[in-house]
Amino acid sequence: MTRQNAHKEPDTKFNSMAVLIDGENVDKQKVESILARLGQLGTITTKRVYGDWSQDKLKLWSDVVSMCALRTMHHFVHSTQKNTTDIAMVIDAMDLLHTGNFDAFAIVSSDGDFSNLAVRIRNEGKYVIGVGQRKTNYNFISICDLFINQDRLASSVDTANPMRLKSMVESLNSKIAEKDKSIKAQAVKMKEKNKAMTDLRKELSTVKKELRTATGGTKKLESQLAKLQKNNDALKKKVEVAKARLKSKAAAKFTDMLQKAIDGEEIAPNKYPLDVIGKKIRIENPEFRPYDYGFPTLSKLIGSVPGVEILTEQNRLVFSFVDEKLDQATVETA
Repeated sequence: MTRQNAHKEPDTKFNSMAVLIDGENVDKQKVESILARLGQLGTITTKRVYGDWSQDKLKLWSDVVSMCALRTMHHFVHSTQKNTTDIAMVIDAMDLLHTGNFDAFAIVSSDGDFSNLAVRIRNEGKYVIGVGQRKTNYNFISICDLFINQDRLASSVDTANPMRLKSMVESLNSKIAEKDKSIKAQAVKMKEKNKAMTDLRKELSTVKKELRTATGGTKKLESQLAKLQKNNDALKKKVEVAKARLKSKAAAKFTDMLQKAIDGEEIAPNKYPLDVIGKKIRIENPEFRPYDYGFPTLSKLIGSVPGVEILTEQNRLVFSFVDEKLDQATVETA
């Protein structure tokens, strides 16, 4: 389950949405798709992009700014610190918030430093949408009412600019030529490798004959191989025991996190909301990933606990304990 699908979209469209874009932390080729996706949620009345526009890397934004009707907010970087643009976005967001003219704010950035801003806006009863890459900090993702993974959105191509399109085609052709050259080089290496393998087989055949003579024949050689196989089986057994111990430790750790997360979150007798519990676990344990326990989603991980039942009530996933207790010793990991 991706974080994009972990948040429920609003039931009604917004009347007025402010979109604030961190120009130094967003792929400009994604902006058109991002605005189109946000437009599905309501009316965008303010679109601003922040950065030091005297820098060469931001001058390439000119076509995107014009095409998407963005308002550029310029802030010189007077120091080597990275947060100059972040501070400007926060100040501007607070000014827009205090106007009372917006019922939703979209923060387009993969920078987790905007977590406190998202909390402040939500405290005023406004809907917060985060837009960023998959690598975005989980604290920021969890705080947002809705998070959109920009990696899933298509990149735009400026076909109206012949020179840029030509440059892109030339770049693509160059990459294809380099790849073709690499494949041919690999083919030559593979051919050389095959020849070396053939020579090696011949040498091994000679060595085997000599080995049979040196060790007293085939029977003695087979006895030595059997001994090696026995040692190998013993080693495999030790590895399996070590894996079992690691799984047991992982199960105990997750059980402890789950016990802490369900405290005070019971919405009905012996029923707990899976989305709320998931947020609490990730806030308290930012590095938590269901994949580390062998499951693709949190719901499947919790559902693997013996005695736990996953239910759907009023379009919401909840879980309960059949035996009304959580036995740490029996939690399983895949």
